[in-house]
Amino acid sequence: MPESGASPLVLGASGQVGYFILQQLGARVIACSRRVPTWAGPASTCWQPLNLWADTWPSPSETLISAGPLDGCLAWLQRSGPGALKRIVALSSMSAVHKQTSPALAERATARALRASEQRLGEFAQRHGIALTILRPTLIWGVGLDHSLTPYAQRASRKGYAWIPSGARGLRQPVHACDLAQLAIALLPQTPPDAACLEVGGGERLSLATMLRRVARSQSATAITLPLPKPVLHGLAQLALRCGVERAAAWTRAVDDQCADSAALWRSVGTIPRGFDPQPSSWIPPAAN
Repeated sequence: MPESGASPLVLGASGQVGYFILQQLGARVIACSRRVPTWAGPASTCWQPLNLWADTWPSPSETLISAGPLDGCLAWLQRSGPGALKRIVALSSMSAVHKQTSPALAERATARALRASEQRLGEFAQRHGIALTILRPTLIWGVGLDHSLTPYAQRASRKGYAWIPSGARGLRQPVHACDLAQLAIALLPQTPPDAACLEVGGGERLSLATMLRRVARSQSATAITLPLPKPVLHGLAQLALRCGVERAAAWTRAVDDQCADSAALWRSVGTIPRGFDPQPSSWIPPAAN
């Protein structure tokens, strides 16, 4: 087992960003997850089973990367205390910004919960003298473990086609999970004493329609354009919402930009994030070892 004080603790290690953190740091981390994933190598990483919602286990490490649910990280810290922690890099989400004014009640609640967790984690860090950086990434993709683009890609692969509304012109800035992992690792030793909340986007801004076409293309599926101009798409989404279809809230945002101003942040760590060029492997979860 690595020396606990020197080895970063990684929460959410079985997720998409955690996967790439382990790819880069391997045995130099203590990987925490409720269950050890099937793709975990037998000796490459030290795994610590951890239920963020129930377990009490003060951190033996001085550094922490939280790549899992932010509210889970907060719940665990509040229950277990700071332990040996001196520095934290934690992932939140740009949903804290983009869903604040959503017409769907559940999405507004998600945004409020994220912002509340960010604030309370900042207060916890300040109270215990822990340096904290919170990252708000845009749409994360890259290893088939996300719950947004991967299901879309898999449906396109099964059906052989994908519908693309012509009015989905809002800009998107998807960030690859590997780039985000690299950023979190780079920021860990230089986390400022005062808590910071930083927006993080990928290396390319493109319309939602273009992004979905590239997903379809990566699966050799035909992208079929639906003639739904922006006003029509927005109107249909509003009508569906009034009929109780809360999932339609996503289509009200299809006409809005959802990007992040993060060029200076990437420059500060000497990294150029990749553009959005998905391949078939981008939607396949890691295989069992």
